[in-house]
Amino acid sequence: MHSVVSCKNQNSSSNTFNFFIKETAKTALAAVCALITSLRKEKYHRVILCYHRITQQDIGGFEKQMNYLSSECRVVKASEIFTIPFDGCKPVVAITFDDAFVSIFEKAVPVLKKCGLTASIFVPTGSLAQLPKWEMFDNSFDENDIVMSEKQLFELDKHGFELLSHTVSHCHLTQVDDATLMTELSGSKLALEKIVQHKVYGIGYPYGAYDLRVCKAAQEVGYRYGFSIEPVTIDIDTSNNMQIGRIIVTPSDSLFKFKIKVMGGYEIVSTLMAVKKKLKNR
Repeated sequence: MHSVVSCKNQNSSSNTFNFFIKETAKTALAAVCALITSLRKEKYHRVILCYHRITQQDIGGFEKQMNYLSSECRVVKASEIFTIPFDGCKPVVAITFDDAFVSIFEKAVPVLKKCGLTASIFVPTGSLAQLPKWEMFDNSFDENDIVMSEKQLFELDKHGFELLSHTVSHCHLTQVDDATLMTELSGSKLALEKIVQHKVYGIGYPYGAYDLRVCKAAQEVGYRYGFSIEPVTIDIDTSNNMQIGRIIVTPSDSLFKFKIKVMGGYEIVSTLMAVKKKLKNR
């Protein structure tokens, strides 16, 4: 029994070490890419950041990140990422939150207001004021956090925050039939418009799942912008309005790692994933 336990401990230590090496290598590669980006003539790019839940323990790290954005970047709403002109030499950044959890309202919004920043929030309208009904992955702890109520959403809109669709049920849009797809897209849009009393033109694809069929249906419903979770920067000349990439960040990211993401260094991750997929298919 002792030897079995010892073997398990060794395997665990080995896995932890390997994970550390991989993460360190990825961060180092991203840092190099960020440096190259900063030296390019087009360095003042546009980036959309994607958060989820903010816990009490996250507030300190989140505030440091927001202070950095406030002083070094021009922060805009997600729907403005293509149209806002550069202001001097500051990168244009949009802050987004998926799933509209109450923790965002209670913990992130006060920090954003303190820093004078705005944000865009993607709302799954079928779970308002309830625990999330959708499937969680990667041992997510978001299932203990409820979604905001109509009253909270209205208040955020009134104070300049942007509310965008995240469908009705937070489903995999690529896996539903055409009728369900249209219901998910139009139902969430109409529900949000009723709450905020003005048009809603953006949608964040749940799980980052979309294809050409989804994009076309979203446009038919009246959306002008579709947001994924592909870690790419925005090029106003070539980016597709219905396939806008976002870079996932967390409050636990060190400020160094956060800056690399803001600079577009983690775009290399998307490239590596594509290469890995091609090699796997072969």
